[in-house]
Order: sequence, then C-alpha cells, then structure tokens
Amino acid sequence: MWLCEKAPQCRGISKSASESMPAKADTAYDAVLQLLYSYSLVPGQHLSDQELACKLNIGRTPVREALIRLAAEGKILSAPQRGYFTRPLVEAALLDSYAVAREILAFALTCRRPQCSFTGNSCDDLYLDELAIRAEMIFTIIAEGSSNCEICKIIAKFTFCSHPIRMKIIASELHTGFRESLSRLTDAMSQFGKAAPLVESALMNHLDVEQRAIAGVVQEVNKGRLIEFPRAARTF
Repeated sequence: MWLCEKAPQCRGISKSASESMPAKADTAYDAVLQLLYSYSLVPGQHLSDQELACKLNIGRTPVREALIRLAAEGKILSAPQRGYFTRPLVEAALLDSYAVAREILAFALTCRRPQCSFTGNSCDDLYLDELAIRAEMIFTIIAEGSSNCEICKIIAKFTFCSHPIRMKIIASELHTGFRESLSRLTDAMSQFGKAAPLVESALMNHLDVEQRAIAGVVQEVNKGRLIEFPRAARTF
C-alpha cells in the first residue's frame, strides 16, 4: 500500500512533533530508495537485502520491509523464489508511462491549489546531475499541487522509473537541449499558481524532449551501469 506522508498537510491537518518523527521502516525505505536513485543500478539487477543492509548500515528486517513496499509501489520487481530486482527498461512500457504522465500532470494543473507556487534558481546554475533532479522535482510539485494522493502515487512511480532515462540524457550530447527545455519549464513554473496553460505548454515540450530520446537511450542503458553522479542530493 502506498502511503503519502503529506496527506494530512494537503487536508489542512497539522501533525504533532512526535508524529513528525519518521519510523524506522520509513527511514529504511528512504535510505534504500535514495541508494537506488544515486547509484542508478543496472536494469534487471538483483537486490540483495543483505548487501543493502551492509551498505546502508541498517538491519536486514527494515530493508526487507522497504523492498516489499517498493515492489508494491511498482518501483522494483519481485520474483517468487528469486527475490527483488531493479526494473528493466522496456521502450514500449516507457512510452506508455510517458503517455500516462502527460495526462495525469495536465489534469493536476487544472485542479492545483491557487496558493501553489514554485521558486528555483536558474538552470544555468545547475550541475548536469542536478538537471534531472530539477525536472523530477517539478513533476512532483505539480502532482502535489492537486492534493490528490493517487496522482502523487502515479507521478512518484513515473519519476522513479524514468530516472535512468534522464541520467543518460544529461550524460550525453543531448544535455544541452535538455537544459534549454528545462530552463523554459522552470521559467514557466514561476506562474504555477496563476497560468496553467503556460506551464502545461512548457511541461509538454519538455516531456517531448525526454520522450524523443527513449528509443536511443534504452538500448545503451540496458548494456550496463549508468554514470554515478554523487554530488547532488534529492530534496523532495
């Protein structure tokens, strides 16, 4: 079951200090998810709870619970008697996920809260690895602006499963076009709470940039490990 920690906030319910403290299971989940992001593991790679526990210096039980939760969310695969694996990159599946993301994000813009806002420094100031994080942060902010947990769930899965595509784009000669497109989207997001059509146009154009790269990227990504960019930390 997917649990949104921001659900009370979206409903105007304040949380006590004790409730704001993450449980051990949530801490382990966040650590495993962060590791999967930062290392950009090879698609189809086996995920050993023992190796992950050692790498993260946490117990195997919370790691197993994190893997179960990630599998339930569709971010990794679970194979009976074999364990857990990172998702393979399949062109048709990715194209489908982008089609769904377009519809969901466009809908989220139509039901965003009026007080929604976005502030971010210029894309010219971002390192290459931070460009992917900025794009995913914008997708997430748009989804959260709808105050709809199901929308957030779908976009969380989309940003995670398409993350290797973005990392490969920014590590190639395509990074210039990606930066330019993202810069236009970032500028449009300054009108997030006011001009949905402007944001939607820039958003769809940026998704076009990513989607056009899928066919060429998938084959290369599936051959081996992506470049690791250790500098940037995810902030959402």
